[in-house]
Amino acid sequence: MSEENVRDRFEMIYNKTYDYIYKYLIVKADSRETAEDILQSVYLNLYKRMLAGDRILEPKHYLMRSARHGLTDYYRSKKVNDSIDDGVEIVDEKALNSLENDDGFTYEEILQCLKESDEVTYRIFLLHFGHDYTIERTAKALGLAESTVKSKMYRALKKLRKEIKEGERYAIFGRSKEI
Repeated sequence: MSEENVRDRFEMIYNKTYDYIYKYLIVKADSRETAEDILQSVYLNLYKRMLAGDRILEPKHYLMRSARHGLTDYYRSKKVNDSIDDGVEIVDEKALNSLENDDGFTYEEILQCLKESDEVTYRIFLLHFGHDYTIERTAKALGLAESTVKSKMYRALKKLRKEIKEGERYAIFGRSKEI
Protein backbone atom coordinates (compact mmCIF):
# COMPACT_ATOMS: atom_id res chain seq x y z
CA MET A 1 0.00 0.00 0.00
CA SER A 2 1.40 3.43 -0.94
CA GLU A 3 1.95 6.11 1.66
CA GLU A 4 -0.94 8.14 0.23
CA ASN A 5 -3.29 5.14 0.52
CA VAL A 6 -2.12 4.57 4.09
CA ARG A 7 -2.75 8.22 4.90
CA ASP A 8 -6.26 8.09 3.39
CA ARG A 9 -7.13 4.86 5.21
CA PHE A 10 -5.72 6.21 8.48
CA GLU A 11 -7.77 9.39 8.13
CA MET A 12 -10.92 7.35 7.54
CA ILE A 13 -10.22 5.18 10.61
CA TYR A 14 -9.39 8.26 12.69
CA ASN A 15 -12.64 10.03 11.75
CA LYS A 16 -14.74 6.97 12.54
CA THR A 17 -13.14 6.08 15.87
CA TYR A 18 -11.86 9.30 17.45
CA ASP A 19 -14.93 10.22 19.54
CA TYR A 20 -15.43 6.66 20.71
CA ILE A 21 -11.86 6.20 21.92
CA TYR A 22 -11.62 9.73 23.33
CA LYS A 23 -14.79 9.32 25.41
CA TYR A 24 -13.41 6.13 26.89
CA LEU A 25 -10.09 7.74 27.77
CA ILE A 26 -11.51 10.97 29.17
CA VAL A 27 -13.68 9.07 31.62
CA LYS A 28 -10.95 6.64 32.69
CA ALA A 29 -7.96 9.00 32.84
CA ASP A 30 -7.28 11.24 35.80
CA SER A 31 -7.04 14.37 33.63
CA ARG A 32 -7.96 15.59 30.17
CA GLU A 33 -4.28 16.07 29.34
CA THR A 34 -3.50 12.46 30.22
CA ALA A 35 -6.37 11.23 28.05
CA GLU A 36 -5.22 13.35 25.12
CA ASP A 37 -1.60 12.20 25.50
CA ILE A 38 -2.62 8.55 25.50
CA LEU A 39 -4.97 9.15 22.56
CA GLN A 40 -2.19 10.74 20.55
CA SER A 41 0.19 7.86 21.18
CA VAL A 42 -2.52 5.30 20.33
CA TYR A 43 -3.15 6.87 16.92
CA LEU A 44 0.56 7.39 16.28
CA ASN A 45 1.23 3.69 16.92
CA LEU A 46 -1.59 2.74 14.54
CA TYR A 47 -0.18 5.00 11.84
CA LYS A 48 3.32 3.59 12.26
CA ARG A 49 2.02 0.04 12.01
CA MET A 50 0.06 0.91 8.89
CA LEU A 51 3.15 2.48 7.30
CA ALA A 52 5.14 -0.65 8.15
CA GLY A 53 2.61 -2.65 6.13
CA ASP A 54 0.83 -4.37 8.99
CA ARG A 55 -2.75 -5.23 8.21
CA ILE A 56 -5.16 -4.45 11.04
CA LEU A 57 -8.51 -6.12 10.45
CA GLU A 58 -10.49 -4.46 13.26
CA PRO A 59 -8.98 -1.00 13.79
CA LYS A 60 -11.56 0.04 16.40
CA HIS A 61 -10.78 -2.99 18.58
CA TYR A 62 -7.05 -2.49 18.07
CA LEU A 63 -7.33 1.17 19.12
CA MET A 64 -9.45 0.34 22.17
CA ARG A 65 -6.98 -2.32 23.26
CA SER A 66 -4.10 0.14 22.76
CA ALA A 67 -5.97 2.77 24.78
CA ARG A 68 -6.49 0.30 27.63
CA HIS A 69 -2.82 -0.65 27.56
CA GLY A 70 -1.87 3.03 27.58
CA LEU A 71 -4.06 3.65 30.62
CA THR A 72 -2.69 0.59 32.37
CA ASP A 73 0.87 1.73 31.75
CA TYR A 74 0.04 5.23 32.95
CA TYR A 75 -1.59 4.07 36.17
CA ARG A 76 1.10 1.47 36.77
CA SER A 77 3.71 4.20 36.54
CA LYS A 78 1.71 6.21 39.09
CA LYS A 79 1.29 3.08 41.22
CA VAL A 80 -2.48 3.44 41.28
CA ASN A 81 -4.08 0.12 42.08
CA ASP A 82 -7.64 0.99 41.10
CA SER A 83 -9.04 -0.96 38.19
CA ILE A 84 -9.52 1.18 35.10
CA ASP A 85 -12.29 -1.03 33.78
CA ASP A 86 -14.78 -0.53 36.63
CA GLY A 87 -17.66 1.85 36.35
CA VAL A 88 -18.36 3.62 33.10
CA GLU A 89 -19.47 2.01 29.88
CA ILE A 90 -18.86 3.48 26.44
CA VAL A 91 -21.60 5.39 24.66
CA ASP A 92 -23.72 3.43 22.20
CA GLU A 93 -22.62 3.92 18.58
CA LYS A 94 -26.22 4.56 17.40
CA ALA A 95 -26.65 7.36 19.93
CA LEU A 96 -23.33 8.88 18.92
CA ASN A 97 -24.22 8.72 15.21
CA SER A 98 -27.61 10.33 15.78
CA LEU A 99 -25.95 13.12 17.76
CA GLU A 100 -23.36 13.72 15.05
CA ASN A 101 -25.92 13.67 12.22
CA ASP A 102 -28.38 16.00 13.92
CA ASP A 103 -29.32 19.33 12.32
CA GLY A 104 -28.29 21.25 15.44
CA PHE A 105 -24.82 22.30 16.39
CA THR A 106 -22.27 19.59 15.98
CA TYR A 107 -21.03 17.52 18.81
CA GLU A 108 -17.52 18.85 18.19
CA GLU A 109 -18.63 22.48 18.61
CA ILE A 110 -20.25 21.75 21.96
CA LEU A 111 -17.35 19.57 23.07
CA GLN A 112 -14.88 22.35 22.20
CA CYS A 113 -16.80 24.83 24.38
CA LEU A 114 -16.80 22.30 27.22
CA LYS A 115 -13.06 21.69 26.87
CA GLU A 116 -12.53 25.36 27.64
CA SER A 117 -14.36 24.95 30.96
CA ASP A 118 -12.87 23.35 34.05
CA GLU A 119 -12.17 19.63 34.03
CA VAL A 120 -14.84 18.71 36.59
CA THR A 121 -17.57 20.37 34.50
CA TYR A 122 -16.26 18.57 31.42
CA ARG A 123 -16.47 15.19 33.16
CA ILE A 124 -19.95 15.99 34.51
CA PHE A 125 -21.16 16.59 30.96
CA LEU A 126 -19.54 13.43 29.63
CA LEU A 127 -21.09 11.27 32.33
CA HIS A 128 -24.51 12.92 32.41
CA PHE A 129 -25.12 13.55 28.71
CA GLY A 130 -22.64 11.20 27.07
CA HIS A 131 -23.22 8.16 29.27
CA ASP A 132 -26.75 8.97 30.42
CA TYR A 133 -25.87 8.99 34.12
CA THR A 134 -28.35 10.52 36.54
CA ILE A 135 -27.22 13.52 38.54
CA GLU A 136 -27.01 11.31 41.63
CA ARG A 137 -24.89 8.69 39.85
CA THR A 138 -22.68 11.39 38.28
CA ALA A 139 -22.06 12.94 41.69
CA LYS A 140 -21.22 9.55 43.18
CA ALA A 141 -18.83 8.66 40.31
CA LEU A 142 -16.95 11.94 40.68
CA GLY A 143 -17.08 12.08 44.47
CA LEU A 144 -19.02 15.35 44.53
CA ALA A 145 -22.21 16.56 46.19
CA GLU A 146 -25.33 16.47 44.00
CA SER A 147 -25.77 20.22 44.46
CA THR A 148 -22.25 20.81 43.10
CA VAL A 149 -22.99 18.68 40.04
CA LYS A 150 -26.27 20.51 39.41
CA SER A 151 -24.81 23.99 39.80
CA LYS A 152 -21.79 23.25 37.58
CA MET A 153 -24.00 21.68 34.93
CA TYR A 154 -26.56 24.50 34.90
CA ARG A 155 -23.88 27.21 34.83
CA ALA A 156 -22.16 25.46 31.94
CA LEU A 157 -25.45 25.11 30.05
CA LYS A 158 -26.11 28.81 30.53
CA LYS A 159 -22.61 29.61 29.26
CA LEU A 160 -23.07 27.30 26.25
CA ARG A 161 -26.31 29.00 25.33
CA LYS A 162 -24.52 32.35 25.31
CA GLU A 163 -21.48 31.11 23.38
CA ILE A 164 -23.34 29.09 20.78
CA LYS A 165 -26.05 31.42 19.59
CA GLU A 166 -29.17 30.34 17.77
CA GLY A 167 -28.79 31.15 14.11
CA GLU A 168 -30.58 29.92 11.06
CA ARG A 169 -30.41 26.47 12.55
CA TYR A 170 -33.32 25.93 14.84
CA ALA A 171 -31.60 25.82 18.23
CA ILE A 172 -28.73 24.64 20.33
CA PHE A 173 -28.63 20.92 21.10
CA GLY A 174 -30.41 20.21 17.88
CA ARG A 175 -34.07 20.31 17.17
CA SER A 176 -34.34 18.86 13.72
CA LYS A 177 -37.35 20.96 12.71
CA GLU A 178 -38.79 24.34 13.50
CA ILE A 179 -41.22 24.61 16.40
